[in-house]
Amino acid sequence: MKALLKNKYTWLILAGLISIILLGTAALERTEDPDERTEDGEHFLLTYTPDTISQIYRDEWRVRPRKISGELNLPPGDGPFPAVILYHGNFHPEKLDPWFDELVPQLVKAGIATFVLDSFTGRKITSTAFNEARLSRAARLTDIFQALNMLARLDEIDEERIGISGYSVGGTTAMLAADSRINETGLARGRSFGAHLMVYPSCQTRFRSHELTGAPMLFLVAGNDGYSPAEYCEDYVESVASEGFDVKIEKYEGNNHGWLTDYGVSNCEDCMTFKECGLTYIEDDGHESALAGKVDTKFGWGEYIETLYRDCGKIEVILRLDPEARRKTLDTTVKFFSDVLKQAE
Repeated sequence: MKALLKNKYTWLILAGLISIILLGTAALERTEDPDERTEDGEHFLLTYTPDTISQIYRDEWRVRPRKISGELNLPPGDGPFPAVILYHGNFHPEKLDPWFDELVPQLVKAGIATFVLDSFTGRKITSTAFNEARLSRAARLTDIFQALNMLARLDEIDEERIGISGYSVGGTTAMLAADSRINETGLARGRSFGAHLMVYPSCQTRFRSHELTGAPMLFLVAGNDGYSPAEYCEDYVESVASEGFDVKIEKYEGNNHGWLTDYGVSNCEDCMTFKECGLTYIEDDGHESALAGKVDTKFGWGEYIETLYRDCGKIEVILRLDPEARRKTLDTTVKFFSDVLKQAE
């Protein structure tokens, strides 16, 4: 009798454990869970933190779930409106608040909704400028596509007219999001961005071959950028445009990285830069490689960044505000998205 009871309780315990595991798995797989939305426009959305783009390709990106947030601003009226995701770089998005305080009202006035995405707060990150290993390229791509999917589900937003503008490494993310291979994965769910505007991005990282969605792309680069040298973007644009894609570039001669910010002139003595590492490629399997294949992400993003930094990384970056370039960027941003997204009505 005791053996029978023991076996009975053992099976009950096992059944309970299996139920817990199945429920947990189901929760992780449900990326369509309702997003939280507050009255002041703040949204909380479910995202994940994969290490490499190869995980996105293999549909294994639903790891280390997190809730991140963003602020939605809508034009007056019922919509549906076109929208633009505004995406920060290595510094916390609050560092760009003065810029967003200028840009968002102008886009809204033009009839375009905005969503200022924050990849950091929900992960308890304040900055990755001093250690880019803290948040992978794949995690950033996951965040922006989860934001795209969230916006597409809103009645107020026209899911066919959602663009993205990114700054610094956020601009690199916006650039990579134009690749059709990413858009064909389960992460994107068949959706793609309607326009891409990159502001002082690093164009050193790119896919080995160009397979773009065809959405218009515009790069704004600094002629004196010691963080993300403009020549990499110029080379990329020339190569992609020669294949017939709608990709353009505007170079702000004499400007430094961060011309939008309120830093004035700042010497960031601990900021990582990989400007001397040459081109790094995302290979066909989704792994990133650098230094002619000597360093890659097959052992994880953290080890990749740390090894690359030891081999060719540098620190110390000059950031410099330029009010005239900032005003020009404001006008260019509103015009670009108005021309592309509003004409698609």
